[in-house]
Amino acid sequence: MDFDNDDNKITGIIGALIGAALGVGIWCLFGLLGRIAFIGGIAIFLGSFGGYYLLGKGMSKTGLIISAVIIVISVYIATRLNWSIALWKETGISVSECYKILPKLLKKLGERGSFYKELFIGYLITLGGGFLALMKLGVIDN
Repeated sequence: MDFDNDDNKITGIIGALIGAALGVGIWCLFGLLGRIAFIGGIAIFLGSFGGYYLLGKGMSKTGLIISAVIIVISVYIATRLNWSIALWKETGISVSECYKILPKLLKKLGERGSFYKELFIGYLITLGGGFLALMKLGVIDN
């Protein structure tokens, strides 16, 4: 991968955020179906990097780091949102309220280990699937 040093960081960040947000949406859609979102992880990965590249008009090493940070945060948000949606379905409490109180609920219910296990799997799926997708697209040499 060739890096550009003249990319636009501001529009790149906006692109990465838009792409990652779309990936989070896909992740949660599959989560509603009770599935671990392999496709959602790939969507977050490609959406973040692709969004940065498209709107930033290139990719610098700084852009790569920015996109990676956005991916890490997005996977956490997607996992937490999936758990909040599951709690909403069980309790009827609003998704936003579930999202806000999730850490306390996980501790109270003794489910923090399950949450972190799912988060770890989410990171593995996202990174592994993302790199495989980049190889298939020819962005990364095998």
